[in-house]
Parts: sequence; structure tokens; C-alpha cells
Amino acid sequence: MTKFIVDRMLGQTAKWLRLLGVDAEYVDDDTEDALVIQRGKEESRIIITRDKTLGDRPGTMLVPNVPTEELLPQIFERYGLSPKPLTRCSLCNSPIVPVDKVTVKGDVPEGVYQRQDEFWCCSGCHRIYWKGSHWDHILSVARKVSPD
Repeated sequence: MTKFIVDRMLGQTAKWLRLLGVDAEYVDDDTEDALVIQRGKEESRIIITRDKTLGDRPGTMLVPNVPTEELLPQIFERYGLSPKPLTRCSLCNSPIVPVDKVTVKGDVPEGVYQRQDEFWCCSGCHRIYWKGSHWDHILSVARKVSPD
């Protein structure tokens, strides 16, 4: 499985990779390049960056300064990825798992609980997911990045 570290200049890219089911850790602080490189090696992660110095190293993908929706297809094509929406947490990158509807009662808005039958929970931060108004947008992005 292809895994990534996404540097601090590409927060939206990290979020969208996760929404599409890709393991994408995000470096959101001033972590030294050497530590990012070390972590990439230790965890077998490809570093996605706009930093030309960091991007010249093996195990990195130097990406252009383009909108996320243009960048995602490049990443998916280059690494032969297939989107798998609703499999990773967009916040913490942990896997999400299906949960019984009754277990989320009181943890989601009542209207959502009444309208939805399927829910997922993050195994890390315990955020609850459902196919809400954003779901169609996620699927449209998944279709754009799919190599099929």
C-alpha cells in the first residue's frame, strides 16, 4: 500500500487524499526537513511537497503550485492509486469502520440520525461519518482521480 507524508503547504491535498482513502500523514508545523525525510524512510512513506530542496531527494514527489483538484489526479495516476472513499478519517488519518446506527444516537444531530441508515466511526479520534450533503462531491472527485 502506498503511503504519503504531505508537507505543511499542502493541507487540503492531505485532507482530500484521506477522503479518497489514501494513507496521508500531514506535517502541519515547522518540522525540519531531515525529520520528515527520516520519518518517510522509517514508515515507507513518499513525501509530497512544494519545497524544491526537499523535492529533489529520493522518495519525494515535488508538486506544482496548482489547485488541489488538479493535483489529485496527478498523484493517483503517478502511483496507480484507486479511490476508496469513507475508509480514512479526514482529520487524523486513522481507518474508519462501519458502526451500528444505534451506537451513534445522541452523537449526531437528530435529523441526521433520522435520515441516515449507515454510519462510520474513526478508530483514532472517534469522529462519526455519514453520507451527508458532501458525499456527492466526494464521489465526483473520486471519479476524476480514478485511473479507470
